[in-house]
Amino acid sequence: MITTTGRSRAAVGGFTLTELMVVMTLTVILAGAMFAAFGFVMRGSFAIANYGTMTSEGRRGLEIFARDARTAVDVSDFSNISVTLHLESEGGGSDEVIYRYVPARRTFEREQDGEVRALMNDVRRFHFRRFNLHGQQTDKDLETVQIQLELSMVKHVLARETSEKVVSARFVMRNKQVTR
Repeated sequence: MITTTGRSRAAVGGFTLTELMVVMTLTVILAGAMFAAFGFVMRGSFAIANYGTMTSEGRRGLEIFARDARTAVDVSDFSNISVTLHLESEGGGSDEVIYRYVPARRTFEREQDGEVRALMNDVRRFHFRRFNLHGQQTDKDLETVQIQLELSMVKHVLARETSEKVVSARFVMRNKQVTR
């Protein structure tokens, strides 16, 4: 076929408008799929990192509480969100260490000599329980020889709650004198 310009249709290069629109539509769909996959992978990576942070933070906080609970010689001011442990000091007296959950900040804290330190953050639920020598729940300071700590930690990733770590541990107060 010869056109008025003298060149054949086969010799004219390029794509039609319809072909260009199809290619651009496919490109947009593929780019969207790639961005969605990338977002999914990133969200998963952040979730794993946050779970690792929760695990190490929880382990560190429990180790500190366990050390104090095991060496405590007495307990007082016990509630479901706070407890005061009395530790034997070097001078023969006793040092007070207060452990408490602060719902407004969602933190589990340790206070000694006026210095407050957050042991765990992003704590959703929290509860202290205490038990006597026979493993029965008690409400008396003198009978308390075991303290149980139950809590739940939640981290947020990209405006979503990604994982929850539940901790429940019971600690024996080894240095507390108990009468039968």
